[in-house]
Amino acid sequence: MLLPSTLLLPQQTISRRGATTDLIAQAQATFGPYGLIVHGRSFLSTKYSLEIFCDKTSVSMWCHEGGEPTVGEVDTLRNELRRIRPSWVAAIGGGSVMDLAKAAVGLYDAPHPTAHYQSHPADIPASTLPLLAAPTTAGTGSEATVVAVITDPDRSLKQSIRHASYMPRIVALDPVLLEGCPPAITASAGLDAFVQAFESYTSKHATPLTRTLSELSLVKIAASLEPLYLGDNTHATDMLEASYLAGLALSHARLGVIHGLAHPLGVRFHAAHGLVCACCLAASLEFNRPAIHADLDMLKTRYALDIDTLVSRWLDVMKLESPFAGKTLSAADREAIITETLASGSTAANPRPVEAADASVLLDKIFTVS
Repeated sequence: MLLPSTLLLPQQTISRRGATTDLIAQAQATFGPYGLIVHGRSFLSTKYSLEIFCDKTSVSMWCHEGGEPTVGEVDTLRNELRRIRPSWVAAIGGGSVMDLAKAAVGLYDAPHPTAHYQSHPADIPASTLPLLAAPTTAGTGSEATVVAVITDPDRSLKQSIRHASYMPRIVALDPVLLEGCPPAITASAGLDAFVQAFESYTSKHATPLTRTLSELSLVKIAASLEPLYLGDNTHATDMLEASYLAGLALSHARLGVIHGLAHPLGVRFHAAHGLVCACCLAASLEFNRPAIHADLDMLKTRYALDIDTLVSRWLDVMKLESPFAGKTLSAADREAIITETLASGSTAANPRPVEAADASVLLDKIFTVS
């Protein structure tokens, strides 16, 4: 099959400098005058002043204070949405802001607390509240997926909630929003996008369409991440578009064992998701090599792209240290991480089947290399 069985795309994507300035006016003209903008703290200091594109009489603001969104924060935002009943919601921020807004909008009409839907995804009703998205980091691709990744601190659980209606209606890819992004965030976000592109490329659910999107993303990130990290903002649009393409690919092809490991590891070690993914890459690549050697050879032959060598270079250039250095896993954490990894939809899409013993060996190698 050329296409995924179901193809879900944003209704409109605008990729140009200054696209964000038109986003709110378009939302008001298309969906209604009253909206809510969900944003991060850093957005308030960007080149765009809120007064430029917001009529304060008809647009409310909701600031996500930082960190990965929790089920409690989603429920709080859901209650606010039900109180003000906006015509639309715009998420302007990084992956955490996107996931928070997507989960709250996606569960706007749902009767149960957010935590319920992590365990019972079949109960998620379709959402009718329009969502718009403008990423301020080039990494998660959340603006182009039907996935919201939410943490439940009480269960030490980081898990996706997926539904077709989570796809944003309008996406603005605006390089101005990346200006002033701290280098460490640029690095972590970019590594996340690269691993997402690679895992969706080799996923057992990949189709010719998704593989093309993943390949375009891989090549563009390989050329653009390091110069953007070093301050060359001429690569901002390339990174935004590459992240967006990786998001589209993973939304339809899923990922692999790297992301199956990264979620339970990240929630326990409180580490940036992209960095965790990068630190899981070498061991996972070694494990998957028998199933993906042709893909790796093609990338080397066609693009001179050696995945693990390139990521190793980035970690060195960007001076990123493994969050697992000097750390050990308790027996209880190891068992829980293995269980969550095997239950993950990402692991289920891995090109090579993963058993409990395999996950245990991968953990040993991740911590040993660190």
